Amino acid sequence: MPKKQHTAAQKARNDARSGTKYTEALRARTDETDAPQGAHVVRFLAERSGNLFPLVGGIAAAWAHNGQRVLLLEEANDHWMWNFRHPGRSRRKQEPPAPPEPKTTTLWTSPSCPGALVVHTCLWETRGQTKEGNRGFPQRDRGPLQAAVSDARGAYDVIVILPQGGWAYPDREMATAHAVLAEVHDFPHTDCRVVLPGTLEDRGIPLNPEQSAAVLRERCLSFLFGSPHLPVLLDGVVWQSNRTLPVDAAYLAGIDRDMTRAGLRTLGWTTQRSLTSHRELPEPARLQDPEFVQPYRQIATRLRTALDSRPARNRADMLPTAPQDRIAGSRAATGSTLPA
Repeated sequence: MPKKQHTAAQKARNDARSGTKYTEALRARTDETDAPQGAHVVRFLAERSGNLFPLVGGIAAAWAHNGQRVLLLEEANDHWMWNFRHPGRSRRKQEPPAPPEPKTTTLWTSPSCPGALVVHTCLWETRGQTKEGNRGFPQRDRGPLQAAVSDARGAYDVIVILPQGGWAYPDREMATAHAVLAEVHDFPHTDCRVVLPGTLEDRGIPLNPEQSAAVLRERCLSFLFGSPHLPVLLDGVVWQSNRTLPVDAAYLAGIDRDMTRAGLRTLGWTTQRSLTSHRELPEPARLQDPEFVQPYRQIATRLRTALDSRPARNRADMLPTAPQDRIAGSRAATGSTLPA
């Protein structure tokens, strides 16, 4: 049965019909196929944004310390647009305020390898006036974000998209990879917990790893099954607990096996304690410290392996294209496909 996808030879034959020599067209198409596909554009998904910036910063710093060029593309605050568009009836018409200027900061560079960690803060979209008769939100143009990603794709190995809000929504237009950051507030290793009379001790019925995995999927990943019901490719899940895990490594391995059976690759487990500024990236001095980066190396390695294991054609197909092409490309790619 012939394949629907165009190979280099098929494209070369199509070029030859327009007058180009077949050998020259085949050589050009082969070089185009073998050329690097550019950087991975990673979008992390989470139900809430609290306590996630340090985790994302640690993963990005681990990539940089491993010799990769990493760009953190951060969304600038756009409250100035809303204040101008909705001044209120009692206020006089004001002059439009100046938008924030893009800012690029180098957080860390390696003296012995190409590794670098850079953060670029800029506007992701522009907003115009609402249509006549439309009382909803004004029109949005994501051209600035698309331009920033296109400009950086050839200069970096990994581009991480950092939104100000809306961590629960995938970015099907720009991102080529999605990973989930699942916060575990109360680890589900027991059920029907009760307090014994006259004591402060609580007991419950122990759960096996498969039952615990089912509870984690229902409790921490339910936000993925919201509206709209379109497929999104998940490259893995990072489980983050706000306290010490009450189970051993063998128990966690059983959970990971059940997650793999359900189509969710576990990238690692991490414990994040109280933080002073949970909605900001760690200080550059901490990102440069190898001791700070060490706990995130295994997660960063597993995630990068998952990204590199994709066929090159799938990464190319997931670049910004028409909506129907993006959906088809996400369904054909390898990995977990869940509604989001």
